[in-house]
Amino acid sequence: MLNVVTAKQMRAIDRWAIDEMGIPGIVLMENAGATIVRRLAEIIPDLSSKKIIIFCGKGNNGGDGFVMARHLSNLGANVTVLLAALITELKGDAKTNALSAKNLGIHIKELNTKNINKFDRKLSHSDLIVDALFGTGLSKPASCFMETVINKINQYEKFTVSIDINSGINADSGMLIGPHVFSDLTFALASMKKSHLLHPAASVMKKVELLDIGIPNHIEQNIQVHLLEEKDIKSIFHSRQQDTHKGNYGHVLVLAGSIGKAGAAGLSALGALRAGCGLCTLALPETCQKAFELHPMEVMTVPLPETQSGTLSIKAKEPILRLLEGKSVVAIGPGMTTEPETVKLIGEILPFIKCPLILDADAIIALEKNMDWLDNL
Repeated sequence: MLNVVTAKQMRAIDRWAIDEMGIPGIVLMENAGATIVRRLAEIIPDLSSKKIIIFCGKGNNGGDGFVMARHLSNLGANVTVLLAALITELKGDAKTNALSAKNLGIHIKELNTKNINKFDRKLSHSDLIVDALFGTGLSKPASCFMETVINKINQYEKFTVSIDINSGINADSGMLIGPHVFSDLTFALASMKKSHLLHPAASVMKKVELLDIGIPNHIEQNIQVHLLEEKDIKSIFHSRQQDTHKGNYGHVLVLAGSIGKAGAAGLSALGALRAGCGLCTLALPETCQKAFELHPMEVMTVPLPETQSGTLSIKAKEPILRLLEGKSVVAIGPGMTTEPETVKLIGEILPFIKCPLILDADAIIALEKNMDWLDNL
């Protein structure tokens, strides 16, 4: 699982890496810029022939942009840095990398309200724009001149790469708090941030990739949010011996469906098979059952007595109790409705279910309104 951090947690992680682990901040900045360029070279094979505009702010995000400019220039790319500040305003590692880029002859232009439109032609003929204006620390809407700069990035609809998180977006809330950069690719540095995943902020990032910038992963932080990855799911499913059969992998009973909502029952049964059970029996109102005789073919079906409205009837209790024999798991609820007789049926069969039980959808609503059922379980 991947850590998903807040801006405050990310600052603490940076400080821990710098102060306690002894990794200089300028090394982390170098790692960030260099790693992004290496990844871009993999994505864009002819990167060295591209005309690239990098918009830099005066903070560490801008410092990452200056590192990128240096590495892109070394590849032979045509690089111009548009700095939304004065070089004299830069501090620390960002200033060091800006001066390094300048000494290497990289074109650095200081933007202001009077000259920002002078670069329209260069922007219109560019191949790639890099957004390195703000990092994860933005807490209020970008305004005035910075709003103009953000709008300029978006104006030409070029392939746009944002460093860490799109400028103008608060890293924690998932909300669009003001003008913001639309990106084709956002490189999350060290850890995912909440707004990489929360909408509507996530909707302005077409793709997000996480990059390792050299921060050790044994971080003593109270991180409570994680992103499940495909490998985490796959680790649950173990390889199966060749001399086994469907009877070795459990039998799921699904009680679901009603007239007009039989699709929920079908999806639940197929979901059980997809999760790896060997056998699945779908028990549903007799009118609905006819539609499932042929599809899905992998699922066994049982017709049960129904009410006049096409939901499961209390008369289905005895057939269901017989169906419980030998089952590994029971799932109840999708598409069953909250018809009073159907709710009563759920309450009467629950005490007889001794295997693992999943309640979903209408079964949860039924339980919420009859919490005394729990006394009998």
